[in-house]
Order: sequence, then structure tokens, then C-alpha cells
Amino acid sequence: MFPLAADSVAWSASGDTSPPTQPGAIATSGLTANSVTLAWGASKDNVAIEGYRVYRGPAGAAAGALTLIATADAVTSYSATHLYSGRGYTFGIVAIDAANNQSPMRTVQVSTPGSSDSTPPAAPSSASVRVSVFSSSRIDVLWGASSSSDVAGYQVLRDGAVVGRMDLPGGLHYSDNGLAAKSTHSYAVRAVDSAGNLSAATTARSATTSAAGTAAIARGPLLSNVTATSAVVSWWTNIPTTGRIGYGVGSTGSNTATDPQGSVLHHMVKLSGLAPGTTYQYAVTSAASTGSSATRSASFSTAAPAGRTFSFAAIGDFGGASSGEQQNATAIAAAGTSFIQTLGDNVYPSSGFIDPNFATTYSDVDARFFKQFGTAVMSQPLLPMNGNKERYSDGQFWQDFPMLGANHAWYSYDWGNAHITVMDSEEPVDPASPQYAFLQQDLAAHASSTWRIVTVHKPPHSSTSANSSYKLGQQYLVPLFDQYHVQLVLSGNSHNYERSRQLKGGAVVSSGGTTYVVSGGGGSGFNAFRISQPSWSAFREATFFEFTKVTVSPTSLLVQGIRADTRAVFDSVTITG
Repeated sequence: MFPLAADSVAWSASGDTSPPTQPGAIATSGLTANSVTLAWGASKDNVAIEGYRVYRGPAGAAAGALTLIATADAVTSYSATHLYSGRGYTFGIVAIDAANNQSPMRTVQVSTPGSSDSTPPAAPSSASVRVSVFSSSRIDVLWGASSSSDVAGYQVLRDGAVVGRMDLPGGLHYSDNGLAAKSTHSYAVRAVDSAGNLSAATTARSATTSAAGTAAIARGPLLSNVTATSAVVSWWTNIPTTGRIGYGVGSTGSNTATDPQGSVLHHMVKLSGLAPGTTYQYAVTSAASTGSSATRSASFSTAAPAGRTFSFAAIGDFGGASSGEQQNATAIAAAGTSFIQTLGDNVYPSSGFIDPNFATTYSDVDARFFKQFGTAVMSQPLLPMNGNKERYSDGQFWQDFPMLGANHAWYSYDWGNAHITVMDSEEPVDPASPQYAFLQQDLAAHASSTWRIVTVHKPPHSSTSANSSYKLGQQYLVPLFDQYHVQLVLSGNSHNYERSRQLKGGAVVSSGGTTYVVSGGGGSGFNAFRISQPSWSAFREATFFEFTKVTVSPTSLLVQGIRADTRAVFDSVTITG
């Protein structure tokens, strides 16, 4: 039920401990003053290669001294851009599998040619610069990208002097640590291009650190693992504090639950003995040893009982900090949905791991999830599903976003008349696998449920390209969907929206089949459809961001595609059996 400690996060229910082989020799091509393409021989694994981690450092650096800059999908090339001209680099490639087994590193040396460019780049917009006080010793600085195409990094100035540098592809944020309590500082940002030319500085923004020992809630609260009778509430504080939750029907004063961990940064409290289908007011409070405290309040509803109509939001491939993600998050917060079922690829790392050290670093979890979805997940439980990006985080994703079950992979739950099964397309699904056995047993045990809904990141049916359908899913999962009459399958992975006609045995049927919906336009770009629309495809769209709203009643499933920017319903189908 709860995430494991940082040093014991379990990656895979398959028990795989065999590391991939070392990638083959790295070849370079297309070398310019600020870019190079790397290509390497494929690694081999006893199950499958999940992706490749790309590391970078100065020329001659040892493998252990290189910095992780990206994790690529299971492809054997990477375009390194935003490099500095006239500089030597060491690149390293490591293969990983779904269980986070890592291969030995393969390295290559690269030297970029010099540049005669003397034109300074454009500065980031001063309006994009934001400073945020985290604690008595830390201020976070965030900014927007420069409009110049040859930018290689950014300098952060505190009180007129350079205190930090963020080289791309790192995130556009910097955490300034080690400051004095109640001290005021001004911050500005300069862009640095490949040739080392500096832009003008942005207009300075000022902030004052808090008094020593001042508690603040820095993330959350986040609702997860909500059932008919229980809920898990998580939140993070800027300094170690004790935590408690006041909650009740109509007020927060009826009941109290205390964080059993004592004084910590990451709080996680389980509420038990709740009533089904009931709305609870709650307030999380954290208190520091100095007597300072912070409180944040919201409400949530427990899982609806059978017979009650409800709706939920489904969204995939969204955590890339785009305007489309923000639009979706804002729309979902106001959609009247009971919970958020993700469809995978929930946080895209900008570089490195998604949450390396909450106490010192404003991370991709902050910039690419809580900034957008913070309001929504205070009142709607988050039910995550794994995509391949969740495997890139060295286990950090599951520490921050608890999943039902104990394997950080597949699980199921009931809400109203729906039984919802969450699969993991990164894990084996063949008949000899634990996941296949789980799905078969789970669907058989819930054959009498009114509605059976399955979510799986890779779509069994997608017409994005000739190869975008999940072939293993078609081979092994679809026959189970047919056998146990799964009415709706929700997926992501393809960055677009597509709804099938009812299918059974791979053929279109007039009733009694399965409707497949791809809802991967959550905010991380678009995949255009590259083949003609097949006869099984009823509707498809790849030009705007979206999420899917599913309304469940005792007699029907209403599936609606919701456009992120206008919140208009652009596709709708009612399933009655």
C-alpha cells in the first residue's frame, strides 16, 4: 500500500535480476559547433531493453563522474544538442531494463569545433522569471526559455553576481541554497549561447527567505489509494515537521489522524473507517519544533457504492510542462470527476532523475506535475499507471506517487458499478507471466461486475502508424478482454486521440464488443496519423490536447473526449452493454 524506502524500491514483479549487456561501440555523426548525433550498438537483455541512459561530462572524465542528462526510449541513437563550441565532451550510454538492471557503460569522446559567432542571444522574458521562497535557507528561481535557437545554458545571478549555471537539457529552474534566514536577495537570468556569448540580464526579482524554523507545505496534499472506506493523504514540508489530519463530514474537526513517522519532510497518512460515497472535508497540518505550523485544506469523496453514477478523468502522456498539460489540469480540476486515472508517462524527465533531492532541489516533479495538477489532486485521488517514463526515475516515481498493490505495476479497484483493472505494458504479459495470471484471475473474479474497464499504456489498437498497436497486447490481452467481455480499454503512448468501434476477435461487431480509446494527447506533443484511417477506427484526432471523461451509471458508460483549451466535448459514445 505504501511506497518502499528509497533504498528498497521494488521495480519489477517479475523478479528479473539479469543486467543487459553493454551497448555496442558509439559512432558519431553530424558534428557541428553545438550538436552531435550518437549511435550505438543495441544492448541485449533476457526480457527486453526499456531504454538507454545518456550521460555527459568534460573530456577525459571517468564514467563515474559523468552526469545523467537524458533517458531515451529503446532506440539506439541520441541527438545531443545545445552543446558549447570548441569544447571536449565525454558521453556515456547505459542500457536499462524494466527492473532497473543496468548494463556497463559505453563511452565516447567528442570535441565540438570552434565558432566565430559574436552575436549575443536573446534574454529570457523578464515576465517569465519567478522567485519562490522555499525555506529560511533556500529560494527557487524559475524562468522561460530564450527565443534564440543556439542557447546552451543559463546563468543565474544573485544580487548581481553569478551563483549558478544550468546547462541544457537541464530544466529552466535553479535552487539557491545556503542563504541566511530573513535575508533579501534579487535574482536575474542570462542566456549563454554555444559560443559563450551572454544575453542581457532579465529584470531582477526579489524575495526574502523565511525566519529559521518556519514551516510551509511545499507539495500537496495528494490523494491516493482512496477506496470506499479509506484514503491515503500525502504532503511534503520544507523542513522536518510532525503531521496530522483533521477530517470529517461537513467539517475538519470530527476526527484526527497523526503521521506515525514523526518529524519528516514527506508525510503519508492513511485515513480508515470512512463511509462509502461520502464527501469529507480535511485539513493537513504540519508543525515544526519551533512552534511554527502550516495548514492546507480541501475535500474528497470516497469510492461510490454500486448504483450511484460518477465520472472519472483519464489522461496519458502529459507530464512535460507544456501549456496543454496546464490546460488539461485546470479543466480536470473543474470537471466534476471523482478521480484521475492516468494512462502512463506521467512525468517526463527534463534531464537526470525526476526528484533527486526534495530538500535541496526544485525538480521535475515540481515543475512538471505539482505546478499543473496540484489543485486537482487535492480533491481528486490520483491513480497512476506506468508507462515507460516511470521506469526512468530510479524508483523515485513510486516514492512520490503511491500505487495500489505492492508491486508498483498492476492493480485493480472498484468504484460504483465499475471494476477497473490497471495493467503495465512494460512488464511481461505472456501466459507464463505473473501479470497475465493476475489479469485472468481478476477478470474472472469480477465477471458479475456491471462494467469491466481495463487501462494499459500501450494501445492494443492504434492507427498512428503501421507499428503503433501493442502487438503483445493483441496477442495475449485482447483474447482475455473478449473472453471476459471487457467493455472499455483506455490507453496512452500514442500522442493523439482515437476511438475504435466495438471489436471482438479483431473484427467490428454491432454489440457485445470492446471499445478501445487512446487518450495520449495529455500535453507532451502530438503524433500525427501516418496511415489511412482503418475501418475499425471510429474517430481520431491529433491536433489538440485532450483528456477523456468517463461517466459510469448502472446502465451505461458515457465516454467523452474533452478538448483541453476549450473544454468542449469533441467526441462521444455511449456504451450500453
